[in-house]
Amino acid sequence: MSKFWDRVKVLMSAPTVVDLANQLEVKRSTLSSWLHTDRRPPMSVLLKISEKTGVTIEQLEYGLDYKLLDEEEAAEDIPSCKKELKMWIDDLQARELFILRPLISYLRNQSLERKP
Repeated sequence: MSKFWDRVKVLMSAPTVVDLANQLEVKRSTLSSWLHTDRRPPMSVLLKISEKTGVTIEQLEYGLDYKLLDEEEAAEDIPSCKKELKMWIDDLQARELFILRPLISYLRNQSLERKP
């Protein structure tokens, strides 16, 4: 099992797959598949985990001590970040894309409002 799923199980106080599946409102067999193949759940489930635990998706993925990069570090990391995002988007299902689209639109609008 990956560290991602270890963190989720601890944060959700779910010692068994059945407990975790019930809390996430997914089938036990579906969750078992994600665990055994080290796959991440759909965005809707990730958001549910984040909401229930108060932990960001980034912290779930990279660890609780994960911190955002400062502006200079972030600027250096933009090409690899874009590449990673494109890969993730390519793996999304249609339903997940419909969730992501308004979020990206919102972020773009926020960015435009901040520009002088």
